[in-house]
Amino acid sequence: MGAAAHVGRVGGLAVALGIGVAIVSGAGDAAAAPSDSSSSSTAPHAGSARTTPAARTTTVSAAASKLAQPVALRPAALIRVGATGVVTKAPSPVDDSPATPADNPVTLALAAASRREPVPPTQRTLVAPATQVTAAVESATPTAVVAIPQTPPLAFLQHIPILGPVLFTPIVAFIHQIPVFGDLLHPLFGYPVQPGSSPNAAQPRDVKVVSFDGTEIYVHFMPATGLQNGQQAPTILDGPGLGMPGQTSIDGSFLDGVLTNALGMPSILDLRNAGYNVVTWDPRGEYSSGGTLQIDSPDYEAKDVSAIISWLATQPEVELDGDPANLDPKIGMVGASYGGGIQLVAAATDHRIDAIVPTIAWNSLTTALYKSDSFKSGWGTILAAVLVATLARTNPKIIPATIYGDLTGMLTQADQNLLAASGPGLPDNLIDQITAPTLLIEGTVDTLFTLQEANANAQALIDNGVDTKVLWFCGGHGVCTNDLFNTGGTLIEQRTIEWLNRYVKGDQSVSTGPQFEWVDQRGQHLSSTSYDLTPSDPVVATSTKTRTLTMVPFVGAGGLFGVLPIGSSRAINALNLTTPAVTTTTYVVGAPHLTFTYSGTGSGDHLYAQLVDNSTGQVLGNQVTPISVTLNGTEQTASVDLEMVAQTLKPGQKVTVQLFSSSASYRAVGDLGSLTVTSMELSLPTVDPATVTVGTV
Repeated sequence: MGAAAHVGRVGGLAVALGIGVAIVSGAGDAAAAPSDSSSSSTAPHAGSARTTPAARTTTVSAAASKLAQPVALRPAALIRVGATGVVTKAPSPVDDSPATPADNPVTLALAAASRREPVPPTQRTLVAPATQVTAAVESATPTAVVAIPQTPPLAFLQHIPILGPVLFTPIVAFIHQIPVFGDLLHPLFGYPVQPGSSPNAAQPRDVKVVSFDGTEIYVHFMPATGLQNGQQAPTILDGPGLGMPGQTSIDGSFLDGVLTNALGMPSILDLRNAGYNVVTWDPRGEYSSGGTLQIDSPDYEAKDVSAIISWLATQPEVELDGDPANLDPKIGMVGASYGGGIQLVAAATDHRIDAIVPTIAWNSLTTALYKSDSFKSGWGTILAAVLVATLARTNPKIIPATIYGDLTGMLTQADQNLLAASGPGLPDNLIDQITAPTLLIEGTVDTLFTLQEANANAQALIDNGVDTKVLWFCGGHGVCTNDLFNTGGTLIEQRTIEWLNRYVKGDQSVSTGPQFEWVDQRGQHLSSTSYDLTPSDPVVATSTKTRTLTMVPFVGAGGLFGVLPIGSSRAINALNLTTPAVTTTTYVVGAPHLTFTYSGTGSGDHLYAQLVDNSTGQVLGNQVTPISVTLNGTEQTASVDLEMVAQTLKPGQKVTVQLFSSSASYRAVGDLGSLTVTSMELSLPTVDPATVTVGTV
């Protein structure tokens, strides 16, 4: 890609930064995820490699990946009902040539075909639907890998006598301190030359790894701090968020501290200083990589990761697991949002990966973007804008689905099936193929990938006997009202390094802390030795008062300023039910349950529910839950688990549940009518305080 093309991308930088990074300081990049729902119904919804000139290539032979390790069986009492065996997934057909980029890329992945109802941590023994099966996944390890070295056209400037080190190197170093902007210009200038560095120091470099279908993936290799020629270190793959290029800030950036607290993940410099080589890349369909973006597909993006791993296994600085012929490096993965999702599908399809740390990722695209048959149009619009602004080349089949969802609030069955294979959850159920130890990190204020997304992943991994830890922090795709430096990000950075040291470096002396840790709305650190929380008496509120709600789109909508889905505010046009004041410190953790009896008429088919802290007026975790309703004039009963929350109530505090007809996250343009509620009951799940540890562990 020439200089003009890279400079041209800066025109979209304002949107990319404003949505992909500024949202990150209380939000995040982009991707897609899971959650549950409900309503009056109680039943769940169900290539050939391209030839390259020999002078420009390095060809390596790939060997077989690790065999999938056997999964530990659970006690008989917990084995899922209806487990009928193992179903082999037929590989998707692959064209003989790389896919042609779409001329007018516009959108993001919108849905998956089926739902998985996540189970709150207080009820982990609930069985799954009887139709659930486990898919056996074919290894994604390629049979051959080609890597094309990349030389930035302006890299020579740093080597001009006198002027190079005095003028150009400081400029290149400064550019790399600016997140995203420095990554966009990196292909022109390359890495800053390290003044006074040892002549034997291992050097960073860029290549284009040719993936299984001929697509060239732009890859950045940054050796561990202080690594010398002849020395080796384990390696970490660090995936970018949707719409973001692979990071190249080898010496850190101006915003590393802020992004650590907002995203809950270590910087490249943190990982390098911890003794790891760091590898980043532009995902297919974005920036300097070729191909068409498929949204972390196991058939495309996951195979790209496998090609990168095979190339890494041939690099002299990369420490291996055993026989070099196996092309099996000591390797782990980190990354947030889109960079979190790729870890789950890659670990399911390539068992050479030793450990993963998916941050603010998802389980099912359907439950993330189409919960209770209500399209999450607020986030859908934002994600589409990111891809358009960054000139991403997306699968053109998803454009009609995006437009239809934005206009109607619905998705057709064909739209839902479009990306059924993207993500680790059902229908393919790739999560059951993961054997790598997994640290799941999710944001309590994340409105794109809610806590139930990480919970669904955690349930499956723990039940399968995979080493699993769960961390919740006040960040992600949403606005955290805490002090930006008191969100839990620093703790998560520490736990991430510990996790990698134990499972990638293999240092069994490293402690990774309790299995479950979370940060509440005040920035207080809490933990439990087990993800199976011990419940206490729920906080219950009931009402038999008859009340009527006039359903009008956009009027009195919940959401940040009633417009942005990254936060939420008290709805004006709503039916309210308030809990009694608690008398002791109460830890509300899990999915609240709401039941109400109603009747009504009109064209509306959804209500929305949220919880409000009466003492602050803030919505718990920014979370809004869509609820399907039937307005046919007859009496109906809706019973639904709301989005999971983590809230600490002090003595005297109360919580109000609101039912309303319009939300900034779910723009139900056709919700018109009148609905009368004759009874309501809210139950807030609580944790036995004797099992909760307060403070740093």
